[in-house]
Amino acid sequence: MIPPERGPRGSGGSGSDGARARRETSIGWRMAGLGLQTSSEVVAGALIGWGIDRWLDSAPKGLLFGGIAGIAVGLTTLIRGAMKANREFDDARRGGQG
Repeated sequence: MIPPERGPRGSGGSGSDGARARRETSIGWRMAGLGLQTSSEVVAGALIGWGIDRWLDSAPKGLLFGGIAGIAVGLTTLIRGAMKANREFDDARRGGQG
């Protein structure tokens, strides 16, 4: 697989094409990272709930509450981050700065 930063330079494109491709790649990696962040938040919520269950001997209420809270936080973060990255990606595709 050819690294993304070599494509525009090797194809005779201008320097601004290479910069745009690097920016798009950066945004793509950030979007990919959102998936890892979302799953981490779900796991963290479930682990906190599990810890509360062990502490208060209330299984499985804490685990369920923690898992649901983790899913809610994870999805909120995912949606906000994806919308922001999508706006940045659209700006990069148009060549805009804002």
